[in-house]
Amino acid sequence: MRQDWYCDEVIPGRVEVDVVAETATVLAFRPPRPGFGREHVIVVPKAHVSSLLDLTPALAAEMLAVLQQASAQVVARHGGCQVLTTLGDEQHNKHLHWHIAAGDGVARFVTPARSAPSNTAPAAPSASPAPPR
Repeated sequence: MRQDWYCDEVIPGRVEVDVVAETATVLAFRPPRPGFGREHVIVVPKAHVSSLLDLTPALAAEMLAVLQQASAQVVARHGGCQVLTTLGDEQHNKHLHWHIAAGDGVARFVTPARSAPSNTAPAAPSASPAPPR
């Protein structure tokens, strides 16, 4: 298994990707084989950073700006998205990367606000009634 597909293949241009946003130190792109949903964007630092736990504040700010820009594009097209990164044993590739995913095929960590889950109890009544308007 390749430990850093992003530094080994994507950033040097050995694998062709659809670039969504780019700065001097951060790249946002659609992977050649999307893994999540109808739209999948990955945001990575161009220099090797193992995980979120190793990120410097300056690079964190730049990554967040690119993540925000790319996420806004996905939300404009799909009405919403999920943003995810993994750490430690959950991290398949040992290079910090954020996934932005939207559409069918995206695992739901939370139920979208527009539809309440059927297996939850109704909200408990408040302790005191609301004051009249």
